[in-house]
Amino acid sequence: MAIKKIQVDQNLCIGCGACQSMAPKAFELKDGKSYVKENWQEESEENIKAAKESCPVQAISLEED
Repeated sequence: MAIKKIQVDQNLCIGCGACQSMAPKAFELKDGKSYVKENWQEESEENIKAAKESCPVQAISLEED
């Protein structure tokens, strides 16, 4: 299954940076919160899924087809 969409719940995100360190092509920190980069598709699905799992507050959700 391929990832179609990544979302970061800004209400849950604590800006710890774990996702950015696991998947730097998909996530960036701005103003203390994580955001999905426009070109996130350049990141491997493996890294994106690892970033999701590494989030201590489960702020990342993935939509797969």
